[in-house]
Amino acid sequence: MRFLDTMTQTHLVGISGSLRSASYNTALLRAAFEGLPGGVTASVASLKGIPLYDLDDITEHGTPDSVNELRSAVRQADGIVFATPEYNWSVTGAMKNAIDWLSGGPDSPLDFKPAAIIGVGGGSGTARSQGHLRDILGHNSLCILADPQVMVRGLGRRFDGFELADEDVRSELGLMVNGLLQLVERSRSTERIEMEGSVLIVGAIDEVADKAARSLVERGYRTLQASSVIDAERILSKRAVAAIALDPAVEAADRARINSASGDLPIITLTDPMTVGVTVDDTLRYGNATG
Repeated sequence: MRFLDTMTQTHLVGISGSLRSASYNTALLRAAFEGLPGGVTASVASLKGIPLYDLDDITEHGTPDSVNELRSAVRQADGIVFATPEYNWSVTGAMKNAIDWLSGGPDSPLDFKPAAIIGVGGGSGTARSQGHLRDILGHNSLCILADPQVMVRGLGRRFDGFELADEDVRSELGLMVNGLLQLVERSRSTERIEMEGSVLIVGAIDEVADKAARSLVERGYRTLQASSVIDAERILSKRAVAAIALDPAVEAADRARINSASGDLPIITLTDPMTVGVTVDDTLRYGNATG
């Protein structure tokens, strides 16, 4: 496939949640970084030797060299690709521990970083793990690519040893890299939005809310979700909310209650959940409300 022509040198870093030397997820990262366009380089950061996050130990001995090296590698990268296995329906301990080390402090290298998530294994292709990882990374407002979601299942059919042998998956990885490069280019030319609060998504249809959340996270927004007007009113009374994305299927009476509880917050109608991130950008950045 044709990759995006980047205007400046771009470096991507991959982080695999598996510590195994023979890891399918690390192999998937290597495959993603094959055949990159000119001007784009990539490397895979190892999580081996990263100790458990222990504030007492940090206070006594300082941050370990292995952690400083990882933070430096992420800080110097223009984008991140996370490859997440699925252990007990969630991310691995190694992945969560690494994020705990990376996410802290006012100089966190994760803040607003363009990123993508891939994974291989299990019947769902790491769908649960990827969903949990999106939630975890929301703490630092990473701009995580909404689509494609690369979730590879059926290891025996996809790999020859530990080399990816499935051309359909390679094509999907190419689309992912291209999408991530577009996020990187956008981050270079777009003003970072510093704001208090999340975007509240209100709607009873989980699929619509999930698509809207992915679109918003891709633009660097934190999200909250309410499946009923009662949930929405409770969240609005207790949490910091910057805008509301409202499913058009919400009944008129419930819409009126949400309007009443929202005060002066902008309300955007979820006409297309996959583009609501752009609409919220326009509304919060330029005041072009479309609700």
